[in-house]
Amino acid sequence: MVVLLAAPGARAQLVDEVVNQFKLGAPVVGADVGAALPISDFKRSADPGGSILPFIGYQIGDGSGFTITPIIQGQFAGFTEGGTFGNGTPSITSAQGGMRFSLNEEEVELYLGAVGGYYWSTSGPQEHDNGNGFGISGGLNYELWRGGALGIFARYDQARIRPYTGADNQETKWVTTGLEVRQRFLAPEPPPPPPPVVAAAPPPPPPVKKKIVLRGVNFDFNKFNIRPDAVPILDEAAKTLKESGDVTVAVDGYTDAIGSDAYNDKLSLRRATAVEEYLVKQGVPASRMTVKGFGKSNPVATNDTADGRAQNRRVELIVNNQ
Repeated sequence: MVVLLAAPGARAQLVDEVVNQFKLGAPVVGADVGAALPISDFKRSADPGGSILPFIGYQIGDGSGFTITPIIQGQFAGFTEGGTFGNGTPSITSAQGGMRFSLNEEEVELYLGAVGGYYWSTSGPQEHDNGNGFGISGGLNYELWRGGALGIFARYDQARIRPYTGADNQETKWVTTGLEVRQRFLAPEPPPPPPPVVAAAPPPPPPVKKKIVLRGVNFDFNKFNIRPDAVPILDEAAKTLKESGDVTVAVDGYTDAIGSDAYNDKLSLRRATAVEEYLVKQGVPASRMTVKGFGKSNPVATNDTADGRAQNRRVELIVNNQ
């Protein structure tokens, strides 16, 4: 409490960042479908069957790095009659709520989840024997289209339901594994800006050092890939450089102030390298460019706001003296 009282500015900045991450989030819907396998005492009254687990939630964050998704999930698990104490086909329905914790890298999502709620034995020898319970799951998804992913999952469920008539144990346990389909409802991508209007070139001045700031060549948080809105400006830069003889260019990358110095130095170098590789593909010789990353140094805007940090995630081109 003393630390919180002593740092109101830091606390306010943290609240702003949490609100910003929530605004960057997106609604999520999906379903897990797979084989349901009874374990422990439940094997004495049931054989494997199938399960479907639809869910809805809201992913907090822009879908990169670490994200948290509160979810509401339902389940219907149907098993075939079997075992020594089988007496009718057993099935269990549940309604649950909980959290999913994900690590996201490009198109890949690795997650762990935990939910809790109420379970109903809807058929079989223990029909109407209901109780609370929980589920723990994990999986791997790959995004195949914008916001849409397909993957694999495994889940453990435990409900306070007798696994068979007369059982002393009041815990029914099973595992489910199969496929997950998931859709995030992302905001529409902003349209790319119109290409810059190129004015008639004045007579060439004596060779002097000049600075070209590629306006619009910015990067998403913790990313170094070229965004669609940067393509027309980089194409124009490549055209200008090819028409400029053998002039050499410094390609300088920068980041915002979030993260350690060492991490941001590497990220800024990756951004500068991505711009260099793009210009090389457009016909600018790599020998005419030097690539450097300056991390969070030399900001062009404040790092206290999301808009300012977005401006600082950039690459600049510096034309060297002839």
